[in-house]
Amino acid sequence: MKQNIEIFETAFVTADFRATDVALSKDRYAHLWPSEGTKIYRKAYVDSVSRHEQFAHCLRNRYFLEAIENLFNEQKIELLINFGCGFSMYPFLLPKTMAHIEIDMPHSINYKKEKIADWCASKKLPDRNISFLEADFTSNYEPQLLEKIASIKENKRSFIFLEGVLFFIGRPETERLFKLFSTIQGTDEYVGSVSFQKEIESRTAFKKLIQFTEERLVANEKFCYQTVEDRYYLNLDDYAMVDHQNTFTVANKYAPATILDPDEVLDEHFYVLKKK
Repeated sequence: MKQNIEIFETAFVTADFRATDVALSKDRYAHLWPSEGTKIYRKAYVDSVSRHEQFAHCLRNRYFLEAIENLFNEQKIELLINFGCGFSMYPFLLPKTMAHIEIDMPHSINYKKEKIADWCASKKLPDRNISFLEADFTSNYEPQLLEKIASIKENKRSFIFLEGVLFFIGRPETERLFKLFSTIQGTDEYVGSVSFQKEIESRTAFKKLIQFTEERLVANEKFCYQTVEDRYYLNLDDYAMVDHQNTFTVANKYAPATILDPDEVLDEHFYVLKKK
């Protein structure tokens, strides 16, 4: 019997991926999230879609963790605003003096807030300055969210993070997000974004991903997704691209001895943008 899974639940699987190689991901708290069911699903995913997926998720975490920490240490940012934060653990991996705003769908963020509070109380996690906010990116969320962020952010220089979100939403929602980011941020603040490019569709691993996902959707439902080309980021009016990496370039930096089969890699692209 195939196990169905919701997007909310994929956040557990992502945490499980990061926990498989802590030396690479540097996420020493990811192991707190997965259940036995999550681990079974993760194994099925790896066996059916891509044997490189755990490695790729660890790389993504490592790249952005270091990028954000370097900007903080250079005193260029003071606040991380994580849109669609899932069960990532960046607040506990970054310096304790950094402030955080975590944003996700109501059921996800409320669950995360509750678990984080429990683990901080039991000393499984260190205390951090985190504000948890609810948002449904397909609703009229901007006015209320903008007001809440502004009251927390004040004059802090921020890094807005969009990880694992763009694949699941459409271009209109993406446009709304980047318009909101520009409203939130001032000159010389940063955005980090993760997305696939259209060429991924020709790869065996991606075809397997679509098949694997659609088999677990409601009958006859089709999986909708978004790819984003470089030109989208390069043509943003309010942002300039300051770094662009992908799974292969980051692998060359952090694990150069690892042999990857390109056709079997779900090659994500990582972007760091700076507000003009």
